[in-house]
Amino acid sequence: MIRWKFRVAVLLIAAMCTGTAAAQKQQPRTLLAVFAHPDDETWAGPVLARYARTGDKVYLAIATKGEKGVSAHAGIPAGEPLAAARHDEAVCACRQLGIEPPIFFNFGNRELDTGATAREVQQKLHTLAERVRELVTRLHPQVIVTWGPEGGYGHNDHRLVSDAVTEVVQSERPGPKLYYVGTTPEQAKLLNVWPAEKPGGWLDGWPGVDSAFLTVTIPYTPQDRDAYHRALECHKSQFTPEGFTTLEHALDEGWNGKVSFRPWFGNRKSQDLFQ
Repeated sequence: MIRWKFRVAVLLIAAMCTGTAAAQKQQPRTLLAVFAHPDDETWAGPVLARYARTGDKVYLAIATKGEKGVSAHAGIPAGEPLAAARHDEAVCACRQLGIEPPIFFNFGNRELDTGATAREVQQKLHTLAERVRELVTRLHPQVIVTWGPEGGYGHNDHRLVSDAVTEVVQSERPGPKLYYVGTTPEQAKLLNVWPAEKPGGWLDGWPGVDSAFLTVTIPYTPQDRDAYHRALECHKSQFTPEGFTTLEHALDEGWNGKVSFRPWFGNRKSQDLFQ
């Protein structure tokens, strides 16, 4: 009888351990995207949709309100009216991607590196990094994606968000894996044709990142492509219907079913951000 009870106890413990291990295995992984403006998530859109579709938790943090990104066709003045519109557009985009509702830091558009004194600028950048740090502490992401140090096409807000995220990740190891979304020079050529409502194009154009550095390429499905198209088309204050078509065509052709990333540390090759 004692031996039988012992066997039952062992079997129960084994079952409990197996159940615990299975539960741990099924815990969703967490990906955090940190970008500067509402609509910046477009550059990783298919990948965000892919991971959300397969059961991972995907969050988007947006540093600025985008209240100065006026486009003539929308007829929305700069300031709080445009900030409110872009807030709602970001909520719409996250819903279309299937990810969590956006998290807003609410810094001023094009104001991350401005202030009356150098100390004020320093304090603003410190606050930005602390907001990122607080978010990482709360969400415990295994992966973070953001702009590269070039900021895509050189936008100061993009560069500074990249700096803040990198500062947080490199301050403590082990920590989340950090990836910079990137476009090759060949892909950048497609992006340098910009719709009429954005005179001047992408400032001096997208410089592109040599493909030797973009060692992590994440494939996505037609379903993910359609999700990012719907998400992009939420940003009606920024693009005309012709603008949506132009940008979607350029991205679809350039990506060709795979979005490229540069690992912050190392140059390993992978087709999964979490590995």
